[in-house]
This record gives sequence, C-alpha cells and structure tokens, in this order.
Amino acid sequence: MIDLEKAKDSFMKYTGNYDSTNPQIHRKIYHSLRVMDNSRYIAESLNLSKEDTEIATLIGLLHDIARFEQIKIYHTTSDAKSIDHGNLGVEILEKNNFIREFIKTDKYDKIIKVAIKNHNKFAIEDGLSQDELLQAKIIRDADKLDILYEGTSMFWSTDEEKELISNSTISDNYFEEFKNKKLILKRPNQTKLDALVLFIAFIFDINFKCSIKEIKKQNFVNIILDRFSYKDDNVKSQIEEIRKIANDYLSQNS
Repeated sequence: MIDLEKAKDSFMKYTGNYDSTNPQIHRKIYHSLRVMDNSRYIAESLNLSKEDTEIATLIGLLHDIARFEQIKIYHTTSDAKSIDHGNLGVEILEKNNFIREFIKTDKYDKIIKVAIKNHNKFAIEDGLSQDELLQAKIIRDADKLDILYEGTSMFWSTDEEKELISNSTISDNYFEEFKNKKLILKRPNQTKLDALVLFIAFIFDINFKCSIKEIKKQNFVNIILDRFSYKDDNVKSQIEEIRKIANDYLSQNS
C-alpha cells in the first residue's frame, strides 16, 4: 500500500523550497494536485486494482516534479527554451534516491519513472510493458485534462494575449492536420492561433473514454474557443469548422 497522504505532504514540503509567490510555481503546485486527482479518477473509472490506482495517483502527483527546478533555473516552462522536464523529473527522483521520500518500496520505481519520462513526449516510446504503457497513458490523459481546464481561464489571460489571438490567422498545415484529427507537432514560426489549434488538438491524443467524457462534460473546447473575438471572416469560418470537428469527435468517442 502506498501512503498517498505522506507522499502529498512530502511533495508540499519539497515545493516549499520554491517561491510560491511566483505565479508559475504556484500554478504548477496546484496543477500537480489536480492531476493527482485526475489520475485517481481515471484509474477508478477503469476499475483498476487498488495497487494500480495508487500507483497512478502517485504518478499524477510527481509527473511535474521537475517544473520547479526548471522555473527556478530557466525562468520558463518551455522545454524548447530550457530542458525536457519529463527527463529531468526522472533525474530528480533518481538523485540520492529522492523517490524514497514519496514511496518506501522500490517495487514500482521503473513504472513511475517510465510514466513520468513519457508524459510530455509527442508520443509514448515503444517497447513498454503492459503495466508501463497503462500508467503512461493514464498520466498523459490526466495531464491533458488539467491543461485543457487551465486553457478555459488561466492561459491567454491578459487583454494583450487575447487581442493577439483574435487578430491572428491559422496556418494551412495546422488546419489540415486538425481536420485529419491528428495531434499537431509545433513548428517554427507558429502563429498565435496555430498555438490554440494545437492546444485543442490535444483531444486527439486522449486514451480513455472516461477522459473524453470528462472533456465533453466540462465543455472545455467550446469555452476555450469562445474566449476570443476572431476578427477575420475566414478565421471565423475555420474556428467553427474546428469546433464542429472537435465536438463531433468527442461525441463519437465518449
């Protein structure tokens, strides 16, 4: 049995070493706690064993353990501008056997580290065991659920950011990939609206029906798209097509 309350206490003690008045640090603390809850919800929805549910819940708590060092050292949460936070998370847990602060047994170490390593990658690596793949899929869903939640209000929060998106355009390749219901890989010279389209396309990389149902129930797609006043008529038409594709996809897969 994993003592999840003790693990949570250890996590809060660890994050107490960082400046919680920094909005990025504050957000990542509470993102981690929400992803912990999301992971538990998904595992329970899948009727997993108590053991597998506890592993998933712990992975949810620890998946972004590297974000705090990343923000402290690089002043960003952009992996492209700093360091891969999935890989760094594994390094942090391995250093001086720090993982023992969160779980006493080493029985699940490989599963935990594999899931954390893969949670932020474009695709899950090949060659994982059945248990490793399951936990990697759970944390990816749990993380995206909360990222979509954050997209309803926390991201693009300033008038300037909203205005930039409202006046932006969508690149043809981003639009076509969305229409093909594909996860979109960020490219150089991405527009502000491309970033939004890429963000909504997270729904195409969701692994479990319970996660799709939650995205649909919370109305994340419509809330996010409705935050902006698109100026260009062609963009307005593209956004409505994106909305329809996304909502149809969620309905068909939930």
